[in-house]
Amino acid sequence: MKIINSTIVSKLKFVTLFAIKYLDKKGTLKSWDMVSRKNQPKCIVHGNRQPDAAIIVPYHSKEDKLVVIREYRVPVGDYIYEFPAGLIDPGEDPAFAACRELHEETGLNMVSMYRHSPAVYSSAGLTDEAVAMIFAEVTGTPSGKNNEDSEEIEIFLMDREEVRGLLQRKGAIFGAKAWMAMDAYVLMGKEYLTGRE
Repeated sequence: MKIINSTIVSKLKFVTLFAIKYLDKKGTLKSWDMVSRKNQPKCIVHGNRQPDAAIIVPYHSKEDKLVVIREYRVPVGDYIYEFPAGLIDPGEDPAFAACRELHEETGLNMVSMYRHSPAVYSSAGLTDEAVAMIFAEVTGTPSGKNNEDSEEIEIFLMDREEVRGLLQRKGAIFGAKAWMAMDAYVLMGKEYLTGRE
């Protein structure tokens, strides 16, 4: 497999659609359409494996509960259960972006970061967008007063049994990374979040 080049098909404010020319394993020239948040896709610039966004898996230690949000997502046309998340601004540290997005979306404050993932890919068949998963201890009173007009967010503090019930709720829609983190939390408890036994 070898990437040959990329061509911009359409450029919008937050995303660009690219046509990628590549050679398959038999040397046949093929085309792949993909979306990127960058001016050049990562398959062309190579080495740019930095996260584009941060997802915060927040644990409210005082309440001894996981913080889960339910947010309306336009591409889905419905509400999905997920965690606070947002784009990392140019030059911004992923942990700082996580603190900022957490406060904007939930009114909560990060006390400490338990651990974080490397840049992980959201949907590698469609986009080169990568995210950092930030597992953090948070404090404060949930509030949506800092939400933007384009954000419709409900905030829930849930113990393990409540999260288990949510995962089993018929018709509930989840973000993939959120579902996996919630499932691991149900199975392993706070130790999963902190990375400590």
